[in-house]
Amino acid sequence: MKRICAIITLVFAVTFCVAQNSKQAKSQAASSAATASAEIQFDKNVCDLGTVKLNEVVTDTFTFTNTGKKPLLLYNVTAACNCTKVEYSTAPVMPGKTGTIKVIFKADKPDDVGARTKRITVDSNAKTDRVILTLKANVVMN
Repeated sequence: MKRICAIITLVFAVTFCVAQNSKQAKSQAASSAATASAEIQFDKNVCDLGTVKLNEVVTDTFTFTNTGKKPLLLYNVTAACNCTKVEYSTAPVMPGKTGTIKVIFKADKPDDVGARTKRITVDSNAKTDRVILTLKANVVMN
């Protein structure tokens, strides 16, 4: 009887140790995978175009770097209004390399006169998967 109790206790102890080691291994693997991802870092988050005349086309560029360990992919870059267009590459940006997002702004309605702030949303596979950029302009009549 003592032998059976000892064997049962030993089986439980071994099972417990194996389960603990498995749990630690999974936790370490998840932590390692999280740190080995793409990361996006912009040179600036706000672009101030200054004074812009009505119907004038103005462009600027946001430059970003992939500071992560995996290729960075931009899935979707959108502007919040029709007065702002964006151009960007969908090709992967390798770790340590840079990419650009070109913004084209044209205010063409009299209602656009005055201080304007526009948002540009950048969706990617980066650790921070959504970044909001800001475009500012003071639109004046010709």
